[in-house]
Amino acid sequence: MMRTKNKSTAGGIILTLILALVLAFGMAGCGSQSDSETDADTTVDTEELAGTSLSEGDAAPDFTAELAGGGSFSMSENKGNVILLNFWATWCGPCRDEMPAFEKLYGEYGDKVQILAVDLAEPKADVDQFIEDNGYTFPIAYDETGEIGGLYPTSGIPYTLVIGKDGSIKAVYLGAEGADAQYEKYKSSIEEALNE
Repeated sequence: MMRTKNKSTAGGIILTLILALVLAFGMAGCGSQSDSETDADTTVDTEELAGTSLSEGDAAPDFTAELAGGGSFSMSENKGNVILLNFWATWCGPCRDEMPAFEKLYGEYGDKVQILAVDLAEPKADVDQFIEDNGYTFPIAYDETGEIGGLYPTSGIPYTLVIGKDGSIKAVYLGAEGADAQYEKYKSSIEEALNE
């Protein structure tokens, strides 16, 4: 009888450890392709990232990107607008999960806010297929070489910045909780930036 109880206790401990690991991985955001991981619900602390990433108040680096479906997007040409800039990849689960938030914000704000999701270092065909499969209409840019991503260093994706009319970074988000939660966070930061 004692042996059965010990086996049950050991089995319970192992099951608890496995469940904890599954939850930990499920809640983590996508790391870079070098396997770094991020907290899934993290608003980046600007002091924590000093010297490694951009911080609130920094000027958003200029770039021009080719858009899926044609045309281009240039940061310098959009100065004077509020910009929601996202870095993502099709292989990143949290990135895919938050995409409906961008679609909703795009439908809500139209030309009042520039929304741009920059796909990092994937072939254009993969990005195009993802857009077609999901029916997204908000602007998505290619960064096949990772050059644009290099201007906006981060320890993981999704990585999203709200940029004010003056071209400075107003908010930084690393990781994602899902479309509904991210929609509320991004909308709040966008509204603040619009009212400045």
